[in-house]
Amino acid sequence: MHHIQRTILHQLMQYPSRRYGQLKPRSIEGNVFTYHLRQLTTLGYIMRSEAGDYRLTSAGKIYVDRLSLTNLLPRIQPKIITLIACRNEVGEWLVLRRKRQPLLGQVGFVYGKIHQGELVAEAAKRELQEKSGLQAELKHRGDGYINIAEQGEPISQVMFHMFEGTNAAGSIRQTPSGEVFWVKEQELSRLDCMASMTALIELLKSGQERFFVELSYDA
Repeated sequence: MHHIQRTILHQLMQYPSRRYGQLKPRSIEGNVFTYHLRQLTTLGYIMRSEAGDYRLTSAGKIYVDRLSLTNLLPRIQPKIITLIACRNEVGEWLVLRRKRQPLLGQVGFVYGKIHQGELVAEAAKRELQEKSGLQAELKHRGDGYINIAEQGEPISQVMFHMFEGTNAAGSIRQTPSGEVFWVKEQELSRLDCMASMTALIELLKSGQERFFVELSYDA
C-alpha cells in the first residue's frame, strides 16, 4: 500500500471522521492526494459521508486493526482455526493429509480458519462438512496455541479451538485442502503426522472437561 494511503488510514485510526482539508498534508498536491483517497474508497476501506467528511468503513476498521502502529504495515499474526477430532464406531480417527505448504504431506486433524463474524461452533461444523463431506455431533473440548519452527524460524503458528466429533454421518469427499481418510490409532506412528498429534490425542483421551495448552516444536 502506498505511503500516502497509509497516512490517511493512520489519521482515520485516531479520529471518528476527518474532512478533506484535515486529511491532506500541505506537501502533497491535490490531484495526487485525491487519487489515493479514491483508491482507498475503491478498496472499501473508507467512505465519504453526506456531510462531506471521511471515515473508516467496517472493512477499513478490520484492516487497520491488523496494522502495526510502528510502521503501519500489516502484522503477521497467528491464524485462528478450529480443529475437529472425529472417531468412528470402530475407534478410527478422521485425519487430513495436507496438499500444500507449510507442512506439505503431513497428517493431522481436519481444520479450517474461522471466518469474520462467525461463531466458533458454527465454524467447526462448517469446516468439517467442507473439508470432509461429513457431519457430526461436536463438543468443544479445548483451546490452545501450536507453534512450529524450522531451524529456529517460525513457519506455522495457530490459535485453535478443538472440537471432538461423534456419530459422524455422510460420505468422505476429497477437496483441494488435502486427502481425508479414517486411520487406526496404532497406525498413526507409520504416517508423517504433525508434531502435535500425539499430545492432542492424549488431551482428548485424558477426560479433562476443557483443556488449554501451548505446544511448540522445531521441525
